[in-house]
Amino acid sequence: MRELRTGQVISGAVVEVEPRDGVLVDVGMKSEGLIRPSELSRDPIANIEEVLKEGDVIQVYVMGEGRDGQVLLSKKRADFEKAWDRVQECEKSGEIVTAKVTERVKGGLVVDLGIRGFVPASHVGNGHLKNIDKFVNTEIPLKVLEVDRQHRKVVLSHRLATEEEREKQKTDTMGSLEIGQVRTGIVRRLTDYGAFVDLGGIDGLLHVSEIGWTRVKHPADVLRNGQEFTVM
Repeated sequence: MRELRTGQVISGAVVEVEPRDGVLVDVGMKSEGLIRPSELSRDPIANIEEVLKEGDVIQVYVMGEGRDGQVLLSKKRADFEKAWDRVQECEKSGEIVTAKVTERVKGGLVVDLGIRGFVPASHVGNGHLKNIDKFVNTEIPLKVLEVDRQHRKVVLSHRLATEEEREKQKTDTMGSLEIGQVRTGIVRRLTDYGAFVDLGGIDGLLHVSEIGWTRVKHPADVLRNGQEFTVM
């Protein structure tokens, strides 16, 4: 343990998998450490051999020495630290991450990034949604706003992430549009004079006179919001 520090995250190769005792890992420096079953994952593992096998190279967290002098390791704690590194990198780079919404709490949503993240209600959807419960158990794109590793705090925005994605999509769509193209669109809004159709980040106007070969009195007689169809 002179050359291994408690709290260090290092790479090691799986030497042996024992379903009852855990996983033996070669961490170099003529040392082998043990990952007990409870330190493998945040989630229960029914069969360790289905997750890890001999020869796998994994990241482990050095917990210290056991009573018998053996090095004790943790995979779940290494995964936890890696998740923090990843979130901090995304905060600096502005990269969009995807995470699953696990619950609705007062003031917003909780998401799972490998660590707990919080999305304020003002940053869900367009920021003015009355019902955000519908996002629970779904995966959503997020932009990292704030990371406080010391106090285990991560704040994210779904609104800014979707705005950035839509702007990128809009640029891509505008660069590929040509007269005479037949494209798939989604009805976003109906008016007396036509329908606004989302072509991918940008809305096009489908005039009421172009909806059908026969006269259409009102777009709502033929179309509905959210409907997908082809337009020229």
